[in-house]
Amino acid sequence: MIDFARRTTAAPKVLPFRLSRAILGQKSRTPRCPDTPRLDGKVAVVTGGNAGIGLEIARGLAKRGAEVVIAARTRATAEKAVKEIASETGANVRDVALDLSDLASVNAAAEALPKTDILVANAGIWPTAYATSKQGHEIAFATNTLGHHVLVKRMLHANKLQSGARIVVLTGDIYIRQNECTPDFTYEGKSGGGLAYCRSKLGNLWFATELQRRNPELEVCSVHPGVVTSNLGGGGAVTGFAAFMRGVMLIDCEAGAQTPLWCATQPIERGGYYHNTLGRVIHPSGDPAADPEKAKAMWDRLEALSS
Repeated sequence: MIDFARRTTAAPKVLPFRLSRAILGQKSRTPRCPDTPRLDGKVAVVTGGNAGIGLEIARGLAKRGAEVVIAARTRATAEKAVKEIASETGANVRDVALDLSDLASVNAAAEALPKTDILVANAGIWPTAYATSKQGHEIAFATNTLGHHVLVKRMLHANKLQSGARIVVLTGDIYIRQNECTPDFTYEGKSGGGLAYCRSKLGNLWFATELQRRNPELEVCSVHPGVVTSNLGGGGAVTGFAAFMRGVMLIDCEAGAQTPLWCATQPIERGGYYHNTLGRVIHPSGDPAADPEKAKAMWDRLEALSS
């Protein structure tokens, strides 16, 4: 079991070593979140709670007694998830339409959401081809980073977050591949989309850092859930040796939900970065996530684009 009270210094920006620490042995090292404390009377919102890790996070919060709101773009899968979780847990579960890539949709969702105790900023995309949002921003930046910033901003302004609300921002240790996060990044093909995804995950870390610094009354943390066998990136069918290695090394969505659930329900260190195999991680000098000036600049950029 990972000791989340123990601080671990992450590896320097040496990509093979960093990624090996994230993958090797993660099936046995990924913790299970305790079933307690109960969340009866609490309201939890999960973006992208209709599929993948988000679905399992929503299910886990409902099992603990929370009223759960699934905020998702695809209404059919959101309604299916609501029925499935409500039937299984007996919890009050509903959905709200949310397309994080479209700021008009984000603003409407923020108005529709109830006052919230726990917000899990889970939804994210890994582009397979270059695209832009309705507002003209690179699609991974718009969806994964800007959309969540605007959602939290609107909820704060509308008094939709309880005092001391917990905000869990999902990221990925793969952010270490990049040093910047901007709305105008251009690329070609799936490999370029992967870099856009990495940049957005770095932006998520900077966003979480500044959100906590500027709102000390909130409980904010960021989390690497693990390297998961999800459909992120449109991976499609995998066969042969690749399928074998994927089964051996990667964790499923239910396991990938455990560290985010821990961050949503257990005592945390405000502003902390939690990793499914390393525990509470301290970013070393030279790590792009540890740069406070870039975090401040990221916040200013997000503010300018959301006004």
